[in-house]
Amino acid sequence: MHALDASLDLQPVPETAGRFACRTSERYRNAIGPFGGWTAALLLQSVLRMPEVRGAPLALDALFMGAIDDGDLDVRVFALRQNRSVGFWRSEVWQGGRICAHAQVTTSTARRSVVLQDAHFPKVPPPAAVPLYDNPRTPVPWVDQYVFRPVSGLIFSRAETMDSQVWIRDAEPRPLDAVSLTAICDTPFPSPWIRLAAQLPVSTVAYSVYFRATAREYAEAGSGFCLLDTRASLARAGYFDQFTTVWSESGGLLAQTQQMLWLADADARQAT
Repeated sequence: MHALDASLDLQPVPETAGRFACRTSERYRNAIGPFGGWTAALLLQSVLRMPEVRGAPLALDALFMGAIDDGDLDVRVFALRQNRSVGFWRSEVWQGGRICAHAQVTTSTARRSVVLQDAHFPKVPPPAAVPLYDNPRTPVPWVDQYVFRPVSGLIFSRAETMDSQVWIRDAEPRPLDAVSLTAICDTPFPSPWIRLAAQLPVSTVAYSVYFRATAREYAEAGSGFCLLDTRASLARAGYFDQFTTVWSESGGLLAQTQQMLWLADADARQAT
């Protein structure tokens, strides 16, 4: 079993529909608590475990409301409404009697419709032509679960913009699906770090993923690299935004994601 799947081992709580027990994962740990992409993947996985769910994930909108400590987690899932082709769900992660994170998950059954696409695959070299990432900061376990090949936007490089492009895949090969894609969408390094000379602590507050891949595109992506094309518009007043478009190696649009993140206070002269 792949490390991600093993870490998302949700055990149903007896005689309690929509409730699961789980534990945090050492392999997907961040500096403090779990890697946010892992938590989002857990929220999605819990919904997909429900027997009544129909269709495939269309959107996930998560809020990270408090720190998660190492240890046991209580995951609760609620069906909000099921229409003919669209379902609405809520998933919550609790620990120690307090809610730590929740997500609204939308599922949908694919329908035939007009196809219009303005988004274009960026002009970048293939993964094999891009050097592996050499982590200059203090290692955290979740980083080792992925292979990074940055095309542009190296952290702490004092670049002119916060833009970045990076090829990424699971270090232990795993066929791509909505759960692993949810985690991958959170792997771009914080955009302000690209313009800064030193690391400032960050933490995701709000996190949304819009799933655009078809079943065929997931199959074509397989266990290959995904390209994460990331932009940020403003870091101010202790928060910054981050927008990422995720592509397959063959040029398929897999997902779009946006975040609002907390940024630690710092003397601007020291950071820049």
